[in-house]
Amino acid sequence: MRMRIDLHVHTAYSDDAYGEPEEVLAAAVKAGLDGLAITEHGNYEKSEIFLKLAPRFNLAVFVGAEVATRSGHLLVFSDDIGRWNRFKGENNDAQEVIDAVNSAGGAVVAAHPYRVGHGCGSAAKLSGLAAIESCNGANQSFEDQLAWMLAEKLSLPCTGGSDAHFTDEIGRCYTLFTVPVRTMSDLVAALKAGHCTAVDCR
Repeated sequence: MRMRIDLHVHTAYSDDAYGEPEEVLAAAVKAGLDGLAITEHGNYEKSEIFLKLAPRFNLAVFVGAEVATRSGHLLVFSDDIGRWNRFKGENNDAQEVIDAVNSAGGAVVAAHPYRVGHGCGSAAKLSGLAAIESCNGANQSFEDQLAWMLAEKLSLPCTGGSDAHFTDEIGRCYTLFTVPVRTMSDLVAALKAGHCTAVDCR
């Protein structure tokens, strides 16, 4: 069973994005997705409303977080997402975040690693990453190409996410999983085992 999941979505609960929960989930269905991950910059606990609404839309929904560090942005996936509220702000140490998430049984993906100002291009120097986001809907093609080359260099799997800040952007890039992914444990295991690839729909 293959599943199409957009692993990088922002909503009205982020300071710079739009889309109420039902609008976001309806857009994911319209885009032909099987699921999506809500990865706000903050207020992670507010995203739990998406989990309550997910059955109505027949979607697998995950509450993640996009954590800013001095080395760039990281997508964090784990149970009890609220624990990462201590990493709010921009002055976080990337390795500290990765180590903390892995210790809690989660997984970390380097987000848009070659985007100027917000990338994690130093990911080659970090240990413990589960994957590299090599297809980001807000990236230019050369940024995605560099990210794909980094994943190859590190022998890490690639993920895709729209980085949507508007509902009509959802699904423009997504991650194709080759195994069923229904729970956070499924997602973490699939990322760490490399049962995924990035897909660009732009």
